[in-house]
Amino acid sequence: MDTKMRRVVFLYLGAALVGAVVIGAAAIPARAQDPGTLSASTLRAEALKQLQEGKTELAILAADAIVRQHGDDPRAIRLAADVYLRCGRVPWSVRLFDRYVKADPARMPELWQRGIALCFGGDYTAAAEQFEAHRTVNPNDVENAAWHFLCVAKSKSLAEAQQSVLPAPDDPRIPMAEIQRMLRSGNKDAVESRIEATAAGSSERAQAAFYGNFYLGLYADAAGDSDEAIERMQQAAKDAPRNYMGDIARVYAKRLADPK
Repeated sequence: MDTKMRRVVFLYLGAALVGAVVIGAAAIPARAQDPGTLSASTLRAEALKQLQEGKTELAILAADAIVRQHGDDPRAIRLAADVYLRCGRVPWSVRLFDRYVKADPARMPELWQRGIALCFGGDYTAAAEQFEAHRTVNPNDVENAAWHFLCVAKSKSLAEAQQSVLPAPDDPRIPMAEIQRMLRSGNKDAVESRIEATAAGSSERAQAAFYGNFYLGLYADAAGDSDEAIERMQQAAKDAPRNYMGDIARVYAKRLADPK
């Protein structure tokens, strides 16, 4: 985005609050004196830039703009839902993902992101169903299996979650194979050992440590061990990259530490 366009975006995002856009039962702040409609892709690019810089409030403003200016476009609604989730605005995210699914039901299985939003929102049954649907289009994703595991543990029991782990073969990322086995067996040591076996100081080690801490924290949350869940997820958030799952780690860590 060039300097002139960025100035226009910031003029828009900095405008005074004067009203509200309603999403379901939730109100999203609106702005006065729009300097002109910006494309959803331009606003998404601005939101992603702000997320990269850790400026979640500005990212939220960009998502607000997407909703105000492109609220009739299902693809734009999905973009805004993603941004809200990454910023921890869970109710807004859920409502927009649901609007998107209503507009384009055939896309529902793609939306693992919606599953996370539903999980954070406490609708564990619907979240589990979303992850089950996602497996039909992405059968090798251990992360999808882990989130499904969490939802079943929360809605039913840890034992039932261990008995109903979704298959996710051949996920090549370290330490996903060990995480998948941990969901069934509870063996956390193998996850730790696999991380330690990765070359120290390498990008592979950094990624393995992030995912390892993240899913060790998720497992602890599923098992009801809040202290370990907080410790592990805070470590994951500390080491998290500036990407989708890195933002989810930061949101998850905050929610575990302050579960109100």
